[in-house]
Amino acid sequence: MRTLLVLAALLTAMSISALAQNGKITGKLTYPSDYIPTTMVVCVYAADGSANDRYCSSDKASNLTRAGFAFRLNYRTASYQVQLPAGSYYLYATFPKGRAPVADYENYKAYYNEFVRCGMSVDCPSKRKIAVSVRAGRTTGGITLGDWYP
Repeated sequence: MRTLLVLAALLTAMSISALAQNGKITGKLTYPSDYIPTTMVVCVYAADGSANDRYCSSDKASNLTRAGFAFRLNYRTASYQVQLPAGSYYLYATFPKGRAPVADYENYKAYYNEFVRCGMSVDCPSKRKIAVSVRAGRTTGGITLGDWYP
């Protein structure tokens, strides 16, 4: 019994330690319409160039759990939240193949970029992606995804 209690305490401590190594990014979803399509997904990849390690909210939960990613999308409030390991990431919204409301947006990547941060005005010429830093135990908020203008 004592061994079981020690093992349970150790597992709890490891879980808490793993959670403490993660941070969160929160923000808004935009779409050039009067609604947010429920087929929209949020994707994240490391800014260090490993774009092959891309994770999306539509991926299978077991793969995301192993990588330390957890997505929560709320289409009603046009918001998202992603929990992920500390690091620097690029984020974008997209639609999976065959799920875009308009053919032009199928597989289009609506990044968080300088155009979005500038207010999506014609006076904002740059579309350079912006890497978002995540620190363990912290939340980085206000990251709007939605440069739907090619």
